[in-house]
Amino acid sequence: METVIILILVALDQWTKGLAERLIGETGRVSVIPHFFELRLTYNKGAAWSFLSDHSWGIVFLSIVSIFVIVSLLHVLKHTTAKRARFVLMLIISGSVGNLIDRLRVGAVADFLSFTFGDYAFPTFNVADSLITVGTVLLVLFIIFDRSFLNAFLDNNLFGRRRKNIEGNKSERSNDQSEHDAQNVPDASGSRDTTVD
Repeated sequence: METVIILILVALDQWTKGLAERLIGETGRVSVIPHFFELRLTYNKGAAWSFLSDHSWGIVFLSIVSIFVIVSLLHVLKHTTAKRARFVLMLIISGSVGNLIDRLRVGAVADFLSFTFGDYAFPTFNVADSLITVGTVLLVLFIIFDRSFLNAFLDNNLFGRRRKNIEGNKSERSNDQSEHDAQNVPDASGSRDTTVD
């Protein structure tokens, strides 16, 4: 089910970018709400806020980082059963995959959602950016305000399994020690219980 949701979100991101490329074009713009929201297609060769866009190796570096992040998050998603954690991971993975496809396809990320707040023009973004941002914000909020979320997240991923294995080994050693101590407890006469052949 998670795979289907991720594919749908990635498809939505790619569809909106393709729509923007066909209807707006790189030099055009469409005013949706005057002086506040417009559709304007730009290509960002860097990360958020054009980070590393001025470096020729930036796109390669960001693509490698994206692949590493996506694989790592998919691994965590596979070992996580907490519903909210899975939801957050699906959002972040979907957005990361959407932007990675752009980098591999055209060597840059297509952005087209542009907001202006007075004299401040917010950096143009896309659906994938929104998924990553919402997922990250929810993750931070859940961690800060809900301790059970972080516990559930840790208890159900790879690190949690390792911790449970360690605790299980400690418990087994404790049980073995208890049985050993019970065998060496003196009886009422003060002598230890021994078996005579």
